[in-house]
Amino acid sequence: MTARISAVNSAGFVSPAGLTAVPVVLAPRQGRLQVLLVPRTEEPFAGTWALPGGFMSPAERPEETAQRKLTEKTGVGAIYLEQLQTYAEPDQDPRGWIPTIAYLALIDAAVLRAESNARWVPVDDLPPLAFDHARVVRDGVERLRGKLWWSNIAVGLLPERFTMPQARAVFEAISGVRHEPSNFRRELEQSGLVRATGEVARVGPGRPAALYEFVERRPAWSLRRSRPPATVRARR
Repeated sequence: MTARISAVNSAGFVSPAGLTAVPVVLAPRQGRLQVLLVPRTEEPFAGTWALPGGFMSPAERPEETAQRKLTEKTGVGAIYLEQLQTYAEPDQDPRGWIPTIAYLALIDAAVLRAESNARWVPVDDLPPLAFDHARVVRDGVERLRGKLWWSNIAVGLLPERFTMPQARAVFEAISGVRHEPSNFRRELEQSGLVRATGEVARVGPGRPAALYEFVERRPAWSLRRSRPPATVRARR
């Protein structure tokens, strides 16, 4: 049984016994949206999978802890992290009242080294996770998919100049739905996120494909939620 710890502040009020930070790192991989998980080696929940977070140190900001733990546990270097949410339910951690600040990132799955103990796992086929990490992952996926058509969050997943089929493959993997090609092109052009370069690329025996680029290449996670995209059917 896990021993519980508690703390009080200088005024004698009960206060959190610690503070943790966790990154929810997502990536489109093999046509599906996947999350980066690590195996826990200590109690509580030893032997289960978890997000690669940990306790903050007094010399760090929460996002610095999330980045440090990500690098220590997976080998993934510095990435762009957006604050997701704070989780502070008193019973979410069997060790005591330990709030968690979660951060969200979308990266290229190829940055994970083969020798890492971390694993990419489809978000729609999660194993049992430690703590309340399954809820955190669900919230991260909802946030990501809600921003897909309003923000340039996919900028790091496509070449500097890309074709519409390339963009559609990335958007489908993130959203989990299939898009009708002509509707997808029209929606993305009208979103203001991308623009035609006037260049073309020959990608097969047919007509050359028009090349596009993001209007802004710096990550910008808009506060607006996405409108429903034009879809064909839910991806199996």
